[in-house]
Amino acid sequence: MKRHMANALLGRMLAVPFLLLALLCLTGCDEETTLYSQLEERQANVVIAALGRENITARKVAGEEGTWNVMIAESRFAEAMGILEREGLPRRKYQGVAESFKKTGMVSSPSEERIRFMDALAQDLSRTISQIEGVVDARVHVVLPENDPFAKNNKPSSAAVAIRHRYDVDMADFVPQIKSLVKNAIEGLDYNKISVTLFRDAPPKNE
Repeated sequence: MKRHMANALLGRMLAVPFLLLALLCLTGCDEETTLYSQLEERQANVVIAALGRENITARKVAGEEGTWNVMIAESRFAEAMGILEREGLPRRKYQGVAESFKKTGMVSSPSEERIRFMDALAQDLSRTISQIEGVVDARVHVVLPENDPFAKNNKPSSAAVAIRHRYDVDMADFVPQIKSLVKNAIEGLDYNKISVTLFRDAPPKNE
């Protein structure tokens, strides 16, 4: 009887390392992969927080030149990408007026300066609109005709705003405010020359 109990105890003791090894193999199979790389630290934190709200664990590791990489379990990569796509994360990096008009020592023609100014102005407006609650992405296109100051019939300036927003947010009520924002940012722009087009995201398949 004692020999039987000793053999059983010995068998259980020998089984423990094999169980631990099997557990390690199972957990090790779900390897980490890079979800996003070369993010600013704030962007990485926002991405990790958004995934955390959906019970997906992610972590950041230092990348190149002061940037950060977001790491995630490979098995949840597709799910995480879907969540971030709906949230519009990480946010697109905009280059505003200050960045576009840094002194480089190069001489630009008036036409080139004008084009750069329009692009920078549009990006500044896009960045501001994208911060509105519910907006996933925003793009602003500005047209400032090169009119002759002495001409009688000048072409008016215009702006077009395209907004992609979450499925559960009604952006229609914000359109007048967005148009006012664009109007006040562009000198001489008429309110009626601003168009705003809304694109609603489809709801998740599980809702």
